[in-house]
Amino acid sequence: MSREEAVVIRYDAPDREGGRDIVYLHGRGSSEREAGWALPLFGRSTVRSYRGPLPEGAGFAWFHNMGIGVAAPDSLAEQSARVGDWIAADRGGRLPWLCGFSNGAAMAAALMLADPGAYAGLVMIGGCFAVPARNLPAGALSGKPVLFCRGREDMVIPLAKFREAEAYLTGPSNAHASVLIHDGGHELPLPVASRVRNWLDAADH
Repeated sequence: MSREEAVVIRYDAPDREGGRDIVYLHGRGSSEREAGWALPLFGRSTVRSYRGPLPEGAGFAWFHNMGIGVAAPDSLAEQSARVGDWIAADRGGRLPWLCGFSNGAAMAAALMLADPGAYAGLVMIGGCFAVPARNLPAGALSGKPVLFCRGREDMVIPLAKFREAEAYLTGPSNAHASVLIHDGGHELPLPVASRVRNWLDAADH
């Protein structure tokens, strides 16, 4: 395991022993600094925010796309293995939660599917699975807490991809899944931050 070439920002909770560990993955074209905006979602948490490995516009991305919401398979496999190694090399005594926004949500979901035992749970914000629904394995997230959060007015991710993700998470995945739909667009759900925090507090026991 190695975090060679990883760029990461860490935000430590005042009460590190009593909090949770969260790994935050930013959206396409953004950077690790995006996590600063997302902190109100997490409550009493230590947050590690990584920079995507691939340059994308003025920022970075987690993998190459073949289209909106569809990853190039080789790129997803290569980069998810790399990012998984980064996270594993940095892990402390607690299993981290994965949280991602948009492209970062798709990467977080790929990491969770690849090794669900390595993570405490998953929060997907404004993102979907980066593979076709037929490739999502039944029972892969059995017993894992998952929050799927999207804006009702999100015009970036196709609604069909959102619905595929919701159907999988609340059905064949066997996850302990919750769906939070808010009155926003393709953005961090800061107006409903308390609902995300409350979900995390209830799930993280």
